[in-house]
Amino acid sequence: MLANGLSIEEAAADFDRPVDAVQEIVRYCEGNRELLKMEADEERRLLEQEGIALEPAPAHR
Repeated sequence: MLANGLSIEEAAADFDRPVDAVQEIVRYCEGNRELLKMEADEERRLLEQEGIALEPAPAHR
């Protein structure tokens, strides 16, 4: 939602969800930032451990 510059109403329409559901999701994310960051960091670590590139390779010239 934030990355795409969408309002709550636009995100709800884009994902075909009720506005109150998107508001609940936003509240959850705001209230659990540290937990979500820890989960994302762990997922990144596991993917890198498996040799999965998370960043695009530099373009060759």
